[in-house]
Amino acid sequence: MIKILTQKEDWTIDDYSKIFNKVDAVLSKRSDLYERYTRGSSDSSMMSEGDELNVPFEKFIVDLATGYLSGVPDYEVNIPAELDANVRNKIFGKEVLDETTINEMKSIIDYISQYNDDPSEIYKLTKDALLYGACYECMYENLNNEIVYTHLDGLNTVAIWDTSIPANLKAIVSKYSDQDEDGNTFNLFRVIDEKGIRVYNRDNKNEITEQEDLKEEHEWGDVPGFAIEIDFSIIENSESVIQTYENLLTNIKNTYQYNDVDCKMKISGYKPQNRLTIKDPNDPNKTIINPDRIKEDEYVLQSKTFYTEEGGDASWLIKQVDAGGCTTLLKYYVDSIFQLAGIPNTADLAFNSADLNASAIDRKFYVMNMKTQDIVSEMKKALLRRFELIFNRINFKNNTKYDFRYIVIDIPKNLPSMTDETVDQMIKLNGILSEETVIEKLGYDYETEKARKEDEDGNNMDINEEDITIENEEVEEQSTKEDSKSDERDEITKEEPSTN
Repeated sequence: MIKILTQKEDWTIDDYSKIFNKVDAVLSKRSDLYERYTRGSSDSSMMSEGDELNVPFEKFIVDLATGYLSGVPDYEVNIPAELDANVRNKIFGKEVLDETTINEMKSIIDYISQYNDDPSEIYKLTKDALLYGACYECMYENLNNEIVYTHLDGLNTVAIWDTSIPANLKAIVSKYSDQDEDGNTFNLFRVIDEKGIRVYNRDNKNEITEQEDLKEEHEWGDVPGFAIEIDFSIIENSESVIQTYENLLTNIKNTYQYNDVDCKMKISGYKPQNRLTIKDPNDPNKTIINPDRIKEDEYVLQSKTFYTEEGGDASWLIKQVDAGGCTTLLKYYVDSIFQLAGIPNTADLAFNSADLNASAIDRKFYVMNMKTQDIVSEMKKALLRRFELIFNRINFKNNTKYDFRYIVIDIPKNLPSMTDETVDQMIKLNGILSEETVIEKLGYDYETEKARKEDEDGNNMDINEEDITIENEEVEEQSTKEDSKSDERDEITKEEPSTN
């Protein structure tokens, strides 16, 4: 984290020169982390380079943790209770938003999150936060008056803070490298602050000049973006163990390679016909391996039989390997790597048990939840700042009174659904817990569900009353018809002549 003491409104070229030097130091460390992350998956870093064997645990750890933590955020705009509304108005002088305004805020959040592809944005931010210990986002308004937010790569971006408590974001600096027509390398630094965007050129002589043609102004009233800087990567603790694991694996590989292909043969009771070394014909002061001896050894190795004197023997000089001990030690290293990174070992047999349900998986990720709690907490604060900037911008342009403080943000974990387990638990507790508690534990709002149930019961009652009315009308109609038929029979009976 880069903090500056200067309180000047405008920074000088000398100020920027010092800041850019600090930016270089921060990005140098992140470049090393990126190399560790991409080794084994890029063209410049192979799984095996010569005798070295690379096992890219770093990429697996970062990708697994990112997938677990980067759930789609749930944005809620809460309607405060009557007591909360009165307290806010009385103590803080805050006018409580009406339900219509709150619903408008919900609609705006859903609309902006949708066209900005929020799930993809959260994934990128989470990945940078885990890999580099930092992530960044900036905002702008496009030609269609749509507010767009976009991820800034942590590999070339650093934030500048002041020394306040808490520290305030002063600028977001991104560094890019390029070459001029003569092949000279130069760096471009893009600075986003509360006034606008400025770009500075630093040549190979460390001379800095401002690119006036790339200067832009804005009216956000603040730095249009956010920064999270924890400055600690999830893979840093386990790097030394990963290197030790790779060294042991490389040694085992080389030993088996030697035993399989390169091991030497020991022969006793056989006298070679050619000497091992001779004087170099071109330099009598040097000794070289006798070419005839090389041919003789090749002949011996390739021939199906060869003869030794009585008591002679031939055998391979093989290096002994304690396979069981190596396997135990390798497993210990793997367990240590995952433990230091704070993630469960998904290759463990207990993790792949058929009886492992979503709740058990969640418990296995308990250590990761503790280790990454600071990232999750900072991410929620950053997303709240995002919507603070967005609604302040909307209020400025449209003279509205939206308040970001009503927004509640939750970032769920990517886990298998536990709905069935939760429902089963609540069914067992039905009659023990109150109906309100059961409904809320299932993730529903009690008042809303109660109102819906009452409406549903009212509709059913109306339908039942209509059915009863229709049924009564049908019965009366049927009774009337039967009475009419009875009267007709009586009339006919009266008209028939008497037989007497």
